[in-house]
Amino acid sequence: MSGVSGVSGMSFDDLSRRTGIEIPPLLAQLLAGGPPALASFSDFEWIDAAEAAGTVDEWLDAKWQDGRRFLPFAQSGAGDAYCLMPLDGTGTGTGGGDTVGVAFVWHDAEESRIEHASFSDFVCAKFLQTFADMSWLEESDLSEEEMAERVVADVAAVSAFMDAGTAAWLQALSRLPIEQRPYKAGPRARPEPVPSLIPQDRMDEELLRFERPHAEAFPVKPRWEIGE
Repeated sequence: MSGVSGVSGMSFDDLSRRTGIEIPPLLAQLLAGGPPALASFSDFEWIDAAEAAGTVDEWLDAKWQDGRRFLPFAQSGAGDAYCLMPLDGTGTGTGGGDTVGVAFVWHDAEESRIEHASFSDFVCAKFLQTFADMSWLEESDLSEEEMAERVVADVAAVSAFMDAGTAAWLQALSRLPIEQRPYKAGPRARPEPVPSLIPQDRMDEELLRFERPHAEAFPVKPRWEIGE
């Protein structure tokens, strides 16, 4: 993908002006150089500015979503959208300096939440999830050595633009030895052994710093209902 512009010439700066959502410095720095693949993130694919604009036009424009504003920057394999949103409780904001959070907007769910208070918090949460469950990389037929190298490389690429304390913390975790540990994919799931750098309970504890567990849900109109 193109980090800044798509084939139409649309840039994320253009989309930022259109939506009134300011691109956080960390994301802007990643986009400026062509974002790192972040292959260690499960079910995460960057999209370019033209694709992001298309997602807004076809689905997440404020006119379709009760005034809520979205700026997509990545997607899942199923087409769910990782989006910047104004962090005002409703996602509508007023433009011009709104604090920006990150929401994962399911393509087939009736509601979503702004789960992270900043893009940096979102990145830290995704890394913690990777550190606790690296089975995503194991399924890509990577050896443990290759998995470790991939995670260290991803952390290095992103943490270069983060504050020194957060960067050092992430880098230290990324260099821990890989071990097989039990991991539960859901509250009622059976624990399964997965390659990991940290136990799941440590991930859960650390995530409290980077997630908004009591974030208010907001309705989302599904893509297939747009225009009806």
